[in-house]
Amino acid sequence: MNRNAKNVEPQHLISPSSGHQTQTWVNLALLFLGLLSSGHQAQQDLPHCLRYFYVGGRIHDSTRGQRTPSHRADTGTNWRNKPDGQPGWAAYFLAQGYECYLLDQPFRGRSPRQSWNGEVDAYSTEHLQRYFTAPGRYALWPQAKRHTQWPGSGVIHDPIFDAYFASTVPFVNDSVIQETAMQKAGVALLDHIGTSVILLAHSQGGIMGWLLADQRPELVRMMVFLGPGGPPFRDVAFGNGSARAYGLTNIPIAYSPAVVELAVDLVTTTIPANQPDGVACLIQADTPPPRQLANLSKLPVMLVTSEASYHAQVRRVHEMRGNGHMMFLGANSDSIAALIQKKIEMIAEAETS
Repeated sequence: MNRNAKNVEPQHLISPSSGHQTQTWVNLALLFLGLLSSGHQAQQDLPHCLRYFYVGGRIHDSTRGQRTPSHRADTGTNWRNKPDGQPGWAAYFLAQGYECYLLDQPFRGRSPRQSWNGEVDAYSTEHLQRYFTAPGRYALWPQAKRHTQWPGSGVIHDPIFDAYFASTVPFVNDSVIQETAMQKAGVALLDHIGTSVILLAHSQGGIMGWLLADQRPELVRMMVFLGPGGPPFRDVAFGNGSARAYGLTNIPIAYSPAVVELAVDLVTTTIPANQPDGVACLIQADTPPPRQLANLSKLPVMLVTSEASYHAQVRRVHEMRGNGHMMFLGANSDSIAALIQKKIEMIAEAETS
């Protein structure tokens, strides 16, 4: 994300496709959107230069040649346009003068899966309705009844829902494979850009954001995560079992002191819910002394939680009302983008003052 205003350094905005929830090689497809005009045009994208490129990867073997794999079921296209036909967040941030890189994760979209990349799964219409577009109808968590901001009814045969469902793609249903691939490809992207970026990610994409920032903290200005995969060490919406063995991720990230043996070094304890409609969470226990995030602790982080999302069970909501997990596709998505942009600038100005 690139912007020159109020003495803020030029920035880049990187948006991994959301992850609703190997390594042979990984290539990462991206869309590059460069702003040419700042005049807003209603109901359509701003004039801009569009191109794509691939980073990372290696040839699998000499007979197959070069392959190009890419919200777990989403791609970078969800940042470009909304299913109701309105411009997406790429258009919004372009209008503010930012340079945007939209990612297709390995094994999806423009970086398609190959047969050796692992088993795939896909979300049904029922799953999308339950968790993303019409959670109030199912009330699987207390906050779901507050969901009001999805355009349309949010159920099958509604044209907006059908457009969203048509945009979803199969995904590799192995978090370790997916995270390992994305970590390598994402690092190649950051090295390719070569200047500090703002990482903007959603859902499973937030887990990928932790991995990228952990590997290249010197190339990340700040992190802005919308309902990132969590909470640490366990699931709350999709079952109630253990998850993300390293707290934020399923694969290793840097701790200080280093984590050598998970069962010994990352011991957890339960803390009760801090709100009547919340759930208990896991944190590191007092013994042994809690490990610190060696690289991530140095970086500013903005966590954005919507009022009706299943994440509202474990994270407090302050300013956004009526949105579910897919807040950046909601009827009020531009208002959320404006709020995020304001806070990004506040953080940037505080760092430079």
